[in-house]
Amino acid sequence: MKRVDQHGGSPAAAGRLRAPLMLALMLVAVAAFRIHTAHYSLWYDELASLEFARQPVSRLWSSWMLRETNPPLFYTMLSGWIALVGQDDVAVRLLPIGIGTAGIGAAYGLGRAVGDAKVGLLAAALLSLSALGTDLSQQVRGYALAQLAVLLACTGMVLYLRRRTPVGLFLYGLATLIGLYTHTTLALFAGLAGVTMLWLLWSDRLAQARWLATNVAVLAGWGWWAMISLRQMTMPVANIAWIATPSWRDAVAMTAQVYLPLYADQPGLAGTLLLAGLFAGLAVCAVRAARPEIRLLAVLTIGAPVLLFAISQRVPIFLPRTLSWASGPAIVLLALAVTRIPSTLVARAGGILLLGLSTVGLANWLPNRERDHWNRAAALIERHRPSLVIVGDDAVALAIDHYRADSGQRGPRPIVVQSAYRERWAGGLYAGPHLSPRDVRDRLRTARCAAVVGWGPFRSPILDDPSVEAQALTHDSAPSVAQIRLKGVPGACHG
Repeated sequence: MKRVDQHGGSPAAAGRLRAPLMLALMLVAVAAFRIHTAHYSLWYDELASLEFARQPVSRLWSSWMLRETNPPLFYTMLSGWIALVGQDDVAVRLLPIGIGTAGIGAAYGLGRAVGDAKVGLLAAALLSLSALGTDLSQQVRGYALAQLAVLLACTGMVLYLRRRTPVGLFLYGLATLIGLYTHTTLALFAGLAGVTMLWLLWSDRLAQARWLATNVAVLAGWGWWAMISLRQMTMPVANIAWIATPSWRDAVAMTAQVYLPLYADQPGLAGTLLLAGLFAGLAVCAVRAARPEIRLLAVLTIGAPVLLFAISQRVPIFLPRTLSWASGPAIVLLALAVTRIPSTLVARAGGILLLGLSTVGLANWLPNRERDHWNRAAALIERHRPSLVIVGDDAVALAIDHYRADSGQRGPRPIVVQSAYRERWAGGLYAGPHLSPRDVRDRLRTARCAAVVGWGPFRSPILDDPSVEAQALTHDSAPSVAQIRLKGVPGACHG
């Protein structure tokens, strides 16, 4: 007779429910933690997201987007989200937090597809504790959506490799199209996936033909943004001009930051050796693994940083966040490798070690995470009550305007005195005054208090005028705020 438990279910049924229940509890805990730690000022790129989300949707899906390197899907989603919840910092972060939490569920699904529930749970736990995953899910940017899309696309490919059913192709096609309209670098993923799957399906010509047809459909769907990207290549580089061409040491450091659990800025010798060992193991899997789905994930994990590095020698785009979408397959492979260790004791110890390292990485990153302090800059301006607020670009003016309006502050609108660097995406979006350095210098003769706000390369040229004196109000933080006055002209600020 089959034994039943006191609730009337079989042990097998209880076992099947255990993993989904653990996953559900994990997702609730992660979402609560990420919301609790999301109370900080939006940074520059996130404020850019808000500006795009405020545009008419018809504008986002037109040639007007030539000004922006990122596709419009996330901005469109954010536009609808803002209409529902408003523009409070935490409120807008709920959208990427929800997407990032869904990504943890997708990591579980991919882990289960290539292994079993243990693989899925370990992959989900590693992504839950990932400093990179937490960072991306709190950014009002499309990175969490890109990672979710890649995990779902990989699940579709695994299903197709195993069963040759249309469901897998449909999931891959839809998820890849979402990814391509979220971040342009996912074209690398689509290219890698397309070539690798053709190799893995070599002995099944019908499956190959269906795979090619699916990719043709994806390419046709992406055609509009592909044309936008091609047109952007003929324009002067602006929005990504600040990204440096990476050396191989830079590439190793950024790859280690994305793939290794400690999330260290500099991996050092130990981190470099660990990354080398990881890549060696992945290379063996790509060549010798008996199961095609493991070969697929190994090729994607190795190929992403290699392609990014090669492309960045001509057009620099290599950053931890542009590689972040590849961390999902890497985590799943790591979880699979640990759970397949023959010794149960060693496998458990390995899982605990990985989770422990991820926890340490998250704990170290959390208090030291890079962020901007636009709210503090707006508060400083309010405290000193300048009659002039000067900035170096439309983008900085938009950011200051946002936080001053958000806190109900009044006062003069920022005056743009254009820096040598110009942000293409912000051109024409700021309706406030734009003056020359000479005109601003004339205004300084009668202004008793003036402030200059800068961020990154946007340093107003008024600071280079030898007749202007500046007194910094911020130190080692972004954005910078300084009081200025003409030499010999008395001035006084409040505060």
